[in-house]
Amino acid sequence: MNFSLMAAWILPLLTGTCVWLACNPSRAPGWRAAALGHGCVFGMLLAAAATALCARTETTHAWLRASPVLVALALVCGILAWRSLRAMPAPRADIPARANTWLNGLLALALISLLWRGGIALREILLRPTYPWDAWDAWAVKSKTWVLLGHYVPFVSMQEWLAHPAQELYTSLGWAYPSTLPWIQVWFASAAGGWIEPMVNLPWFALWLGLLAGHYGQWRALGLSRRQALVGVYALGSLPLITVHVALAGYADLWVATLFGFAVLAWLRWMQTRAKQHLLIAFACALLLPLLKLEGAIWLLLLASVMVYGLLRRRWRRRAAWVLLGVFVIVMVFGRLKIPVPGLGWVELARNAIDIPGFGRLAISWHGIALSGILNSLFVQPNWHLLWWLAPLIVVWRWRTLFADQALRRVGAVLLAAFGALIFLFVFTDAASWAEHYTAVNRLLMHMVPALVTFLLLLLREVNWREVLRDTPARFAARSYPA
Repeated sequence: MNFSLMAAWILPLLTGTCVWLACNPSRAPGWRAAALGHGCVFGMLLAAAATALCARTETTHAWLRASPVLVALALVCGILAWRSLRAMPAPRADIPARANTWLNGLLALALISLLWRGGIALREILLRPTYPWDAWDAWAVKSKTWVLLGHYVPFVSMQEWLAHPAQELYTSLGWAYPSTLPWIQVWFASAAGGWIEPMVNLPWFALWLGLLAGHYGQWRALGLSRRQALVGVYALGSLPLITVHVALAGYADLWVATLFGFAVLAWLRWMQTRAKQHLLIAFACALLLPLLKLEGAIWLLLLASVMVYGLLRRRWRRRAAWVLLGVFVIVMVFGRLKIPVPGLGWVELARNAIDIPGFGRLAISWHGIALSGILNSLFVQPNWHLLWWLAPLIVVWRWRTLFADQALRRVGAVLLAAFGALIFLFVFTDAASWAEHYTAVNRLLMHMVPALVTFLLLLLREVNWREVLRDTPARFAARSYPA
């Protein structure tokens, strides 16, 4: 690895970490892991923004042109973060958990296996060119074109490309997708000295590390013990489909899942502390979702709706409910309604179809066969271990905790709305084929998985496992053989 590539990795990490600490100066448990995890992800996104702004005319040396922006931002935010953290008292030492040699040994073996799994994924990235269909058709085609040409060119629809043959325009099937990820690849390709696909795909491995570190740090701040948080890291990091998206780098879905998970974590921190910076971080992460993938606009709409609904007073909540009811009545009576959706444009709702820019027209009709694809994805295919088997059981078991905790109820509402939106998409529209042929159902489910793991961990936060393991056999025996 040459000096320029090392600098291209260190600078975004440093800038993102400084930005995070400036926005969230805290010495809560896990604050270092949270800063590094969020800093890694935010730093790469900031590098993409700086590249898009400063290097359109010369992508060959994009990272050099964009670096001054990151250096200036790192200096300013670093000074602010240093001043804030210096004035804060050192955090209280954690009360050590009761030693359990067997449990600690099993957890250590699990984490070692996770590191081994990460090493295999890294090796796959380094040895394999860009492989998945959407990776080179929707994202890498743009960044590779810009790097090889040496400058930016717009990607347009096939019709516009045919209508302007004299202009330097390009087209592809994924021309309408956001360009955030291509600009990240341009940053690293320019630092590597050219289009070297393992180098431009390494950000997906860094994203995986940032996902796990960021979640660990925020879980600790939300009250999970070190052992509980590490169990969550293993549970999330070992999910087969997530590591597949690391090894077969190039898809945008892991980025969407990470930012969606970060948004939920920051929102939970705000509901815990009422510190405004957490709410701003949550909204910032949510607003980034449409800049990663078109589907992110739907998750932004659902997440922002529940977040804003929670901020409203009771009388305004009732009015919001009446507005939603009015929208439904207008669609049913007049047949159609156009509403603006950030990241998508004007979405047209009708009784028999939904017209979404970038996706096309989805006819509304029943597709019961898609249910088998969804059920196979959740409970049969080896993509999620036992996650979807355990999730409903944990919710039923811990229903009292769920109903007593307003924050968990709101996160549960977001997850339920997201899952309901996917069921509607696959069962009631033409997108049923995405579930029948397993082309998108698992990828879209993955968007909510980090947030779901957070939700389940917090439901189990107060469980005394020693008492559960000690009392369960006696309770089972009492029910099976009543006196």
